[in-house]
Amino acid sequence: MATTDRIVWIDAARGVCVLAVVLMHTTLSAYLGHLAPGSSTGFWTWFIDAMTPFRIPGLAMLSGLLLARRIRAGWTDRSVRASVASSYWLYAVWLLAFALFAGLVGSYVWTGPIGTGDGVRWDAYLNQLVVPRTLLWYVFALAVWTALLTTLRRVDPALVLVVLAVVSVCSHYVPVLDDNDQYRNVLRYALFFAIGVYGSSWLRDRVGARHLPLIVGALAISLTTGLVILGGGGDPHVEAVLSVPRDAASAVLLLCVTAVVCQARPVGAALAWVGRRTLPVYVLHGILLEALSYIPHWSLVIDRTVVRSLAPLLVTIAIAVVSIALHELVMRTPARVVFELPRPLRRALLRERA
Repeated sequence: MATTDRIVWIDAARGVCVLAVVLMHTTLSAYLGHLAPGSSTGFWTWFIDAMTPFRIPGLAMLSGLLLARRIRAGWTDRSVRASVASSYWLYAVWLLAFALFAGLVGSYVWTGPIGTGDGVRWDAYLNQLVVPRTLLWYVFALAVWTALLTTLRRVDPALVLVVLAVVSVCSHYVPVLDDNDQYRNVLRYALFFAIGVYGSSWLRDRVGARHLPLIVGALAISLTTGLVILGGGGDPHVEAVLSVPRDAASAVLLLCVTAVVCQARPVGAALAWVGRRTLPVYVLHGILLEALSYIPHWSLVIDRTVVRSLAPLLVTIAIAVVSIALHELVMRTPARVVFELPRPLRRALLRERA
């Protein structure tokens, strides 16, 4: 398959994963809590639960796949330094935005871990520069994962994968602080990022070719492990262990299905368009969802019979469109530094001349 086709399915899959993340957060904060008692919420509750093995494992695997060349080249490739610095810069900037919103405007769900509307909590901000507890954890994780695997590039990939698989299982037993466990995700999903890095060529070739044995195998493992977990009666130890093969297979399955869907060019193009703009959607959607809680009579709007069944999907699309539009506007101004590493710093890291 041509390189351009492979890029389309990669970008499209990124779009699917990020939209799935936004859909989950939308359902939890802008939908379920605003419906009248007795309103049916079964489908969306089931759907966001069913997408758990696909969303972040798929996104992490794709991120690793895209950064594989830089990581395998090591620290001598200055672009990997820029990647790490860029991810951490974006995390620090948007964590500050969360802190300011939570402290000066107020918090509902997604900015809650860093403030409660009674002034900016600088202690919480500084603490979370090291221990992420908001939904921005993924941006933080990209910096950590990239730096880690770049440093370990000469270590046998099989050994790294085994260790990260053990870490993923153990992450389920890391203590939860103040009912917030986002930092555990950095440990849990590092494995899938590494699979993307070490299996980048293999994944590109087989997923891009819509390799039938890969699709069947991934589906079989995903279903089998998922059914065993369900049959375990909620045993957390069974889920901790089997979630690793389940999530890995589900992520691969997501990539394969997306590659097939991309054969319908309009659909693939639309998803890929979003996938090339995942950054603004990811970092902005939390604050935009918080802002919805301040809209007067939002519960009355969301609980109307006409919109109730499609509300999470409609709000997700609206959030994505607004995020991308804001990004396009900001990138035309000096404020673009909230979406990219400042150019002087980037030039210094790459040793480029102005």
